[in-house]
Amino acid sequence: MVRQAVKLLLLDDHDRLLLIQSHNPHTHATWWYPVGGGIEPGESLQQAATREAYEETGLRDLPAGTRVWWRDHTYEHDDQRYDVHEEWLLHRVDHFDPSPAELSPYESRTILTFDWWHAHELEATHDTVFPPNLGRLLTTLLTDGIPSTPVDIRP
Repeated sequence: MVRQAVKLLLLDDHDRLLLIQSHNPHTHATWWYPVGGGIEPGESLQQAATREAYEETGLRDLPAGTRVWWRDHTYEHDDQRYDVHEEWLLHRVDHFDPSPAELSPYESRTILTFDWWHAHELEATHDTVFPPNLGRLLTTLLTDGIPSTPVDIRP
């Protein structure tokens, strides 16, 4: 079964993207990724985005997002394989300091911090970022504007 997910591109007024830094408690590997998660049964894409933004960052009153990207991918976690379909929404937000409101037990153990990134910083970093081409994708989005139809961002 394919897990349905929403990913949020939370961009502030300086075109900085909010990312979460997490770690694997067993290997201590770290990585950065955007806010987002699974879509619950009966939720719309926007409802899931609003819930995820609140749970992971404490942000209330998330402005409506615009679908800009999508991707299907597979990842492994705890020796299990997951197939995921992601819808990526762009949300323009005022800059804020994230303060998670309702993290899962796993997120509470693994989330280290949050930071706002410029696209050029993402392109230049040696840190692990998911998806790996996020800096280039964000640069293209900011340069070309909102696509007329959501773009498949699979590599």
